[in-house]
Amino acid sequence: MPISTLPPSAKAFIVIGALSLLVATQLSAIGFHALNEILTPAKRESWHWATEMQFYHSLGLILLALLGPRLGNSRLITWAGGLMVLGLLLFSGGIYLGSLGVPFVGQVAPMGGSSFMLAWLLVAIAAFRTGRE
Repeated sequence: MPISTLPPSAKAFIVIGALSLLVATQLSAIGFHALNEILTPAKRESWHWATEMQFYHSLGLILLALLGPRLGNSRLITWAGGLMVLGLLLFSGGIYLGSLGVPFVGQVAPMGGSSFMLAWLLVAIAAFRTGRE
């Protein structure tokens, strides 16, 4: 299916996923090179985990955009993508800011993790329902 025929939400997920991959690559390099002397070993590990999860879920957004048509462009897929974007902001963003010493921001990371999990559950439900509706 040509990208031009994808629904607007799918195109948005591809753009957001690609830009998020760009940012994750930049933040990974910053964490390794520029912040190596600033972050404690535990905060460096957190930073690394945040970039890793950002990579996975950014690719997940692109996957959702491409899977959506095969799953009947279910509203569940649109919600799943929105939850992944929210998860990127809350989980990875919260850990980045928390690692840099912004108080209380790291406490939103569990909500971001829950957003990721709920997103994948919605994808599973959409796949299960495909052909049944």
